[in-house]
Amino acid sequence: MTTQNPLTRGILLLMTVALLAGCSPSLLNFGGPERQAPENPIDNTKVEFDVQDSFNRINSVRQKYFLSAFKPDPRLMEAAQRHANLMGRTGKFGHEFGPDTKFKRRIFAVGFENSAGENIGVGYRSIEAALEGWLNSPGHRKILLKRNYSLGGIAYAPNTSGKNGRLNHFWVLIVGSE
Repeated sequence: MTTQNPLTRGILLLMTVALLAGCSPSLLNFGGPERQAPENPIDNTKVEFDVQDSFNRINSVRQKYFLSAFKPDPRLMEAAQRHANLMGRTGKFGHEFGPDTKFKRRIFAVGFENSAGENIGVGYRSIEAALEGWLNSPGHRKILLKRNYSLGGIAYAPNTSGKNGRLNHFWVLIVGSE
């Protein structure tokens, strides 16, 4: 329906501008500095992390599939914690995000030279949630339930970088063969 009444057209125009203002501030910018939505704040929820409890929960899952338990390995523990700390310190999430973060380089640096795999997670507020996420992801599930892996290292670090507020609660599980 079109309206010829100038007053009605003006009201409709103002209503349209008001609606657009709520949807996209930059559409109404008219040359001023662009406004951006603030980034989500860092999730400072306190996460309870206990290495032995984490291994117990991981090994309970493996037991359901008739697999041997992971034994904590100091080298893999160190590699996992270093990577979790790096992600927490930088706010970056990934297996590899620079030359010093290459997986083989990280595990060789702690003296581990056997077959190994890694699961990482972000945003999980508990080991149970991380395990559920890994079990629901085919690639992560394969690593978690790999028969010939018997050693492991588990680590957690919060995002303390002040960057990437949506990336928080970093988890790293590195498993390998003896």
